[in-house]
Amino acid sequence: MICDRWLKRFTLLDVLVVQILLVDAGPWVKCSSWPWLAGRGSHRQDAESDAFCSCEEVAKGRFQGGALEACASEASQHAVLPVAGWVVFHVSAAGASGDAHCVVQRCSGQCMRASHVGSVPTGAENDHQLRIFVPKELCPEGTSMIFPEIGALGGKDGVLAPEMADLEFLRLFGPLKLQSQALHSVRTECVENAHRVVAKVCLQDGCDEWSKYSLPRCQVSLGLPFAFGDSDFLYSPACERTGQYYCPPGLPLALRFMLKAASRSATVWAAMLEGLVPAIVSARRTLAVILSASDKGSNVARWAQEWVEHEEMRLGCDADLTMFSISRSLHMLDDSRIGLPMALCPTCCRTAAGRLRVVFMRDPLARMSSFFFGYWLQYKGHLLPKDESPVFETWIRLILHPNASSSPLFEASDLDHVRPAFVKSPAKDEREVIFCIEDVEKSVRRVEDALCRSFRHCTPLPSFPAAKKAKRMPQVGSEVASLIRERYRFDYEAMSSC
Repeated sequence: MICDRWLKRFTLLDVLVVQILLVDAGPWVKCSSWPWLAGRGSHRQDAESDAFCSCEEVAKGRFQGGALEACASEASQHAVLPVAGWVVFHVSAAGASGDAHCVVQRCSGQCMRASHVGSVPTGAENDHQLRIFVPKELCPEGTSMIFPEIGALGGKDGVLAPEMADLEFLRLFGPLKLQSQALHSVRTECVENAHRVVAKVCLQDGCDEWSKYSLPRCQVSLGLPFAFGDSDFLYSPACERTGQYYCPPGLPLALRFMLKAASRSATVWAAMLEGLVPAIVSARRTLAVILSASDKGSNVARWAQEWVEHEEMRLGCDADLTMFSISRSLHMLDDSRIGLPMALCPTCCRTAAGRLRVVFMRDPLARMSSFFFGYWLQYKGHLLPKDESPVFETWIRLILHPNASSSPLFEASDLDHVRPAFVKSPAKDEREVIFCIEDVEKSVRRVEDALCRSFRHCTPLPSFPAAKKAKRMPQVGSEVASLIRERYRFDYEAMSSC
């Protein structure tokens, strides 16, 4: 049974009506000295001049839980409008009903001077539950800066200042460190096919580029019942699509996956190795509950704004790229999947410096059989010649042909599914291990032994997630078998170590 009652009735267009959040304002701080200016048209005069600080209410609302983030999100939308002035907001603590009140105001005039004169108006000092947030320039003595979750990261060419880089790295990649690890820099990137935070990390063996992606974004299953040890629990294609390794920050491992070689299970394993599973399970439970509630429309809108738009805003993405990222976060709803914050997605790295490289492999014929019978035949089988048989052998000859990339039969993604892992004879390297999915337990032990021997990391690794049971591999004629052996000769050579 899947929790799809709301999925079938809720369309992507219902979510895309959410206003795009494009915040370019600086962070807000909690300010106890800022005058409490409730209501429309309120103003305060500077005692030393005739200048006024005038504030007008532009938005208000009630929120149940998470009111600070929701109110800051509402304020953010007004902060980027082409209107002069400063945007401030007030949040009251939740009452007996669980609701908290939010008021957003736009202030203009000599507010920087007015904020330092007089005292809080009568009545406000008794409302100790009221929290007032203003831009930093209006309240230099302010505390509790809203930085980690709200506010664009900024920085020249996307490069963060060192103190901001340290905080952002900790928030996204966690506190665990590899031996001799040093953070060099953190920058943001938002281009058509890659929305990410990139950290340059230097180790004893050299420097590497670690990335967390919001596009391609990882997706968690909302189906019931669910098992976080199952290959369908998490879908995270960013590292594989960008030609990178999956690299748990606190463990000297770099995992390279091959499509149709238990790549889904290996992705879940990468999340386990990174210690992400408890947080993913909690997020999944929260989303499954709030998105199946009676007010699911407003909840999905709030998810899109507070979970997705915030990240895109902080990366500096423009409106078109933000809209695209939202749509991709929701495009698998028909399969009961939804996007997660990038901090909960597995980490990618470019060079695997200072790590044990693990290459996942499967018998090439089994890979091709899985792809052909599990996908290609169903959706594209009608494109094959009708007068030739068996059809599987015909397909193998065509897709392994040297000119297959120029054939109208195949897309680039089709060729990726049959791409060999090795294009030359694999060198003997004590820092590279072949993980054969035909014998998972033996492969895990081989990885553990190599980690202990080369990196002095002798802690047992988590069990490899359950993969879907492989179907019986079809037989092929000697001619096709010979073609496969020739095309994948280096893969077979590498797998001989298994």
